[in-house]
Amino acid sequence: MITTRDAALAARLRQLRNYGQQVKYEHVEKGVNARLDSMQAAILNVKLRYLTAWNQARAQHAQAYMNLLDGIGDIRFQAPVPNSTHVYHLFMIVSDHRDALQAHLTATGIQTGIHYPIPIHLQSAYRDLGYGPGDFPHTEYLAKRMLSLPMFPELQEHQIKQVTTAIETFFI
Repeated sequence: MITTRDAALAARLRQLRNYGQQVKYEHVEKGVNARLDSMQAAILNVKLRYLTAWNQARAQHAQAYMNLLDGIGDIRFQAPVPNSTHVYHLFMIVSDHRDALQAHLTATGIQTGIHYPIPIHLQSAYRDLGYGPGDFPHTEYLAKRMLSLPMFPELQEHQIKQVTTAIETFFI
């Protein structure tokens, strides 16, 4: 689901989700079938009222992670994008020791994730664009070092502390 107050963006997204059509059978651009069925729409309509609170909770959790992990090992964070609001669907840290850190966290019962391990320009679906290894070095660098920590609105303070303590222990 996407929410926006921008009418032009909403129109474009409706077009993309409907095979790129503005009018039935007139395809203006490539698109997909991403329309919701009635059941999905009903469930999302109920959940929508919680979206702001969930986003705020995740932002608070992200800030707690950043405060507790600041200066620990080689941990770095995503820089915020100016004039935007990060909803922290994922909370990723960057570490040169990602794989060993992930193994350590897994051994202590903390689930983590490696999201987007293969940069889009290196995936076969986009080979026709002509990009290869080295064309986006920053992207390739991050793909090898980013680790997602537990993040969900109901995350508790003691759970965040458990994660950060385990990370701190890894770097001692």
